[in-house]
Amino acid sequence: MKKIRVLLLAALLIAVLIPVAVSAAGVFYCSTLIGSGGNGSFANPWACSTNAQLQNIIQDIICARYYGGNLYQIFSGYYVHHRIEWVAGRQTCTVTSTEYPGFPPNTGVDLPLPLLLASVAVAGVALVGVGFLLKRKLTS
Repeated sequence: MKKIRVLLLAALLIAVLIPVAVSAAGVFYCSTLIGSGGNGSFANPWACSTNAQLQNIIQDIICARYYGGNLYQIFSGYYVHHRIEWVAGRQTCTVTSTEYPGFPPNTGVDLPLPLLLASVAVAGVALVGVGFLLKRKLTS
């Protein structure tokens, strides 16, 4: 009986973790700087240099296959965020687009926190050491 309770609790916890939002399909990228190809990841974005390519990606791939998601269309110096939401009653997607400067979120340099903390600590120790050396030279 205890095993069944544990399994039911585990199933409940896993069910809670399953995303029910429309954007659960994921985050996709396309670039206007390439002419063809890509798989939709940031490292290998889809080509969307023409409006026809962009509409194909939105309607035929993200809407039809994944039932919604977030598409970041990368330009030189800025990006457009397309939020694609599946509307079940109409069996179609609505697209909301917003333009932002820079690069899409979470695509910059990914430095781990321990590395940052260690570098700040080393710089602090170095500054304290230099301060002790200067004080010793000035007092002697």
